[in-house]
Amino acid sequence: MPDALYDKTTRTTTFNGHPLHYHELGSGTPLILLHGAGPGVSSWSNFSGNISGYAEHFRTILVDMPGFGKSGHPAEYDRSYLQYAADAVVSLMDELGLESAHLLGNSLGASVAVRFVLAHPTRAKRLVLMGPGSALSIGLFAPRPSEGIRRLMEFSLAADKTPEKMEAFLRSMVYDQSLVTPELIADRFRTAIDPAAGAGLKAMQVANQKFHTEGELWREAHLIKHEVLITWGREDRVQPLDGAFVGFRLLENARLHVFPKCGHWAMIEQREEFERITKDFFAAG
Repeated sequence: MPDALYDKTTRTTTFNGHPLHYHELGSGTPLILLHGAGPGVSSWSNFSGNISGYAEHFRTILVDMPGFGKSGHPAEYDRSYLQYAADAVVSLMDELGLESAHLLGNSLGASVAVRFVLAHPTRAKRLVLMGPGSALSIGLFAPRPSEGIRRLMEFSLAADKTPEKMEAFLRSMVYDQSLVTPELIADRFRTAIDPAAGAGLKAMQVANQKFHTEGELWREAHLIKHEVLITWGREDRVQPLDGAFVGFRLLENARLHVFPKCGHWAMIEQREEFERITKDFFAAG
């Protein structure tokens, strides 16, 4: 995406005394997009290719969740990361005057969306959960940890973080290997080695350990009565497809759509079909 669109849409507010960065484009029913958790990730890296398509129909808001992108974070979280991030989204909605919104989350963002609905049910309309994180995705058959998670940890825990380790992680994210370009590797690596990014990941990991039971969303998923669309890449090597079925069974009003020839980034690898089915799903509400 051109830098001009980035500059046109970029916004910053605060939550709990820390910067909360987001992008906004379009008008109509609000749609909030929540990114995943890989090293160097941001709302723009996940959804820059989708913002214009969604903005034709929705007031589209891409949020850098706490500790990612240009959003700050506390040195220590006073609640689970999922709850803190969900509360940050509510705070942003309050500031923008939004009573409710559709939510679309990828991986970690999908887990945040589920926690959001459990904590603030009247503020959510419909949910799209793309390859939800391990808080809801329970593996039944595929070996765990998955290849993608192993590659993520190999980069994140390495004393010598290298572009080669970043490339190995990114290649585990996609089915179409041509998407892993030198530019993508360089951009994600540059962002990931920023000390602020490392501090953000560490604070999140500490919170996940401290409040680990609050991250077990499968325990509460049956309480959600909202309409939900779960999407998955058939060749997902980060959250393998077998992880879809527990959440699909527990969420009372869930649908499941599986994309062939697709890894963990359905919004990128199968952009046209992904946007079409999600727009139709949101419009039905």
